[in-house]
Amino acid sequence: METITILTPTRNAGALLERTIHSIRSQYAIIQNRCRLEHIILDGASTDTTPTVVAKFPETICITEPDNGMYHALAKGFKHASGQLMGYLNAGDILFPWAFDVLLEVFTNPDVNWITGYTSLINERLQVTASWKPPRYRNEFILTGFYADEKYPFGIQQESTFWRRNLLTHVDCARLEKFRLAGDYFLWTEFAKQTSLHSVMSPLGAFLIHENQLSKQRNIYNAEVEGCIRPANTKEKFTRWWETKCNPIFKGLLWNWTLGQSQAKIFDYDHAVNSWSSR
Repeated sequence: METITILTPTRNAGALLERTIHSIRSQYAIIQNRCRLEHIILDGASTDTTPTVVAKFPETICITEPDNGMYHALAKGFKHASGQLMGYLNAGDILFPWAFDVLLEVFTNPDVNWITGYTSLINERLQVTASWKPPRYRNEFILTGFYADEKYPFGIQQESTFWRRNLLTHVDCARLEKFRLAGDYFLWTEFAKQTSLHSVMSPLGAFLIHENQLSKQRNIYNAEVEGCIRPANTKEKFTRWWETKCNPIFKGLLWNWTLGQSQAKIFDYDHAVNSWSSR
């Protein structure tokens, strides 16, 4: 059976951690024994209820030691991960119960190394408050920071993103651990140098909106993103405008001025054959 590794870096988030663990352990594929789970919690020496919460789940691996932040913890966790498929989920965020089933099916495609699903937001009562489909992503736009732009709605949601572990071979984890907020986007740029990000038309994970979360410090995030992207060339800038703002009537006429079709696939569920198919 396939082993899926989920990493959870955390510190003093015991009040949020239990819902995250439950969402991971409640995967249909785990309950029905279709895959193995390796859940590694990277606890930065919490002083709250975190140890008590973790003790309720003896199957979970917990590494407790001081760290220098979320991405320092995550970089350490990558060294312990053994699953061929993996992702990470912060305390409070959740996976939808069918997420692993979708991963197991879509990753049977040998040329698929990295996927993402719908962007979904939840409140503290676990109600989905917003959800939108991913586009057909472009590596060029990842590498030039387009998907980190607040003006563009289709960012890459970390909670819904998963990859094959071999992509980490080419990631500078020593550099990753120095990030405070934008380590996710650094990972996306490193992955985009190796392979395409494919979209799956299904909600897989959700981000919890709550008070005092680090993600509200957008100025710091943006500054860190600037350090891991490159400038866009003229054709990339034109394609960005063409894909988001160009009148559909003129799109066909301007096609030759753009980057052309993205190599990324979009996976839809084909009910006629009961499987995920790409286009």
